[in-house]
Amino acid sequence: MNIIVAGAGAIGGTVAVLLKEAGYDVSIMCHSESSKEKIKAEGFYLRGAKGDHYVNFDCYSSVEELQGKKFDIVIIATKYAHMAECARMMLPAVKDEGLVVGMQNGILTEELGEIVGRDKVVGCMIGFGATRNGVNDVTMTSKGEFYVGMLDGRKPRTLEVFAEMLRTVLPTEISMEIHRRQYSKLIINSCINAVAGITGKTLGEILKDNRAKDLFLNIAREGMAVAKAMKINVPKYGVMLEYKMLALGNNKVYNGLCKIVVGMVGKLYSDVKPSTLQSLEKGEKTEIDILNGYFSTNGDKYGVPTPVNHKLVAMIHEIEEGKREMTSDNLAEF
Repeated sequence: MNIIVAGAGAIGGTVAVLLKEAGYDVSIMCHSESSKEKIKAEGFYLRGAKGDHYVNFDCYSSVEELQGKKFDIVIIATKYAHMAECARMMLPAVKDEGLVVGMQNGILTEELGEIVGRDKVVGCMIGFGATRNGVNDVTMTSKGEFYVGMLDGRKPRTLEVFAEMLRTVLPTEISMEIHRRQYSKLIINSCINAVAGITGKTLGEILKDNRAKDLFLNIAREGMAVAKAMKINVPKYGVMLEYKMLALGNNKVYNGLCKIVVGMVGKLYSDVKPSTLQSLEKGEKTEIDILNGYFSTNGDKYGVPTPVNHKLVAMIHEIEEGKREMTSDNLAEF
C-alpha cells in the first residue's frame, strides 16, 4: 500500500516522516521545485515529542513527474487556501479503490468530497501539534491521537489498513461520525489559535492571564451553542475537555473550576505556537475564517449569537491587514 503526502508542512511532514520510518511506502508532493530539490538533497528532519528522526523521500513537484503512478492513499495536508487546487491536481494520482484524506484545520470533509467524490474522501481529526521550522525541518510539539472516517460511515478495507498504519504513529480510531470528532477539535483549536493570534504569545504565556482563560471559556460556550443548534453531539476532546460541562453553569465558582482545567491545558502545551500565530508572524493570511469563523458563520445561519467569535475574526483580519498589533492589551476589549 503506497501513500503520497501533498503538503509536507507541520502536520503533513510529521505524518510522512513517522510513516516512512515505520517502513511504509511514502512519497511527498512539494509545492515548488526548490522545496523538492532541498528535500531530495538534504532529507527531512523531525524532532520533538517523538524523538529525533531523519528520513529521505521520493519527492515530486507536479503530477506529470509521477508518470502515471497512482496511490492507495493521497493525503492533502496543505493549508485551506490551497486545498481545493491541490485536491484537483492530485485526483489523477488516486487509484480506483484509493482514498483521499484531508488533514487540515477546520471541518472541510464535505468540501473536499465535492472535489474528489464523497465515496473517496476521508475526514481526519488530528490530535497532535507541530511547528514547521523550515522546508525540511519540523518539530512535533505534542502527542495526541487520530480519528478517521468516511462521510457515509463506511469502513472500506483501504481505510482499515490506513488506520492500522497510522497506529504506528499515534493511537488511531475509525469514527462512524467523523464530523463530531472534528467539531470537538475545532473548539479547542479555535480557542488556542484566536487567543494566541490576538496576543502574539504562546499558549503557556497567555494562559497565565485570567482574561485569556475567560476568553477561552466564552469561545467554547459559543461553539457549543452553535453545535446544539446544528444538532451535533460534541464528544469530549482528549482526557480533560468535556465541553458539555460548559452548559452546566456560568457562575463564579463554576467558572473558577473551568479555568483550572484551561490552565492545565496551558501547562500541557505551554510551548505550542499555534498556526494562526505562526502565519501572522510570517505576514501570511491565517485560517481564522474556518476556525472561529465557522462558529460565527453558522451562528448567523442558525440564529445563535456569537459576538465573541465575530469579534475575534475581525481582530485577526485587522492584524493581517496591519491595522492592529498583536498584544495582550487586545484582551481588554472582551
